[in-house]
Amino acid sequence: MTPYKSVTALLFSGLLIASAPSPAQPAEATLKPFTAEYKAEVSGISGSGTRSLKKEGDQWVLNFSANASVIIASISLDETTRFNLQKGQVRPLDYRYERSGIGGKPAKTAKFDWKTMKASWQQDDKQSTVSFKPGAQDPLSYQLQLRLDLKAGKKELAYPVVDDDEVYERRFVIEADEVLNTPAGPLNTTRVKVVREDKDRETWIWFAKDWDYVLVQLHQKENGSDYLIQFKGGELEGKTIKGITPTPSK
Repeated sequence: MTPYKSVTALLFSGLLIASAPSPAQPAEATLKPFTAEYKAEVSGISGSGTRSLKKEGDQWVLNFSANASVIIASISLDETTRFNLQKGQVRPLDYRYERSGIGGKPAKTAKFDWKTMKASWQQDDKQSTVSFKPGAQDPLSYQLQLRLDLKAGKKELAYPVVDDDEVYERRFVIEADEVLNTPAGPLNTTRVKVVREDKDRETWIWFAKDWDYVLVQLHQKENGSDYLIQFKGGELEGKTIKGITPTPSK
């Protein structure tokens, strides 16, 4: 994997934003508008990413954009999923992914029909249709469901992801709770590890427990190299996300 691909792949797959349902309220009532900025460092290569969640009518829109540069070359990603919630379950409706710059390709789009349980994909003149089962996610919405499940205290974290003409599984395991130092200050977090058969690559993700489980760090080790993504700052429902106040030593 080349360096610039490593940066953008981590930004693309790692940066999450969402809110979670409360048993006492409808799931939609607990989702909160959110914006966040991240920085990445990979072997001297810099990258950045931004997340936003907003309500549009009775639906929600989660957007992620990222960019990275290597000398005079650059790459940009823009990804969006539109979804609704039913009893704490994310149901993707429309998905779009576009990459420009190095390795740029035509935008890829998908529409999920929950009556026929089929997803229709299109990229340039290529089209495909794939059947899915209840609980299916798109390549971005599964990240939102993961956060919802963490906040709900669930331990089984596995998601069928529909992508083009295939359905594959994303699995995670909760490792520990810890206080993590970030550019925004120390935060109470839960550390989750991505389950992979490939032992040459390990990935950990930290979520801020006091801030609706916003992703605040992603660390990946692969073939002797380290990749680190950190939360720079953001707002949850208009409130600035801040670190905890250290307890004075006696």
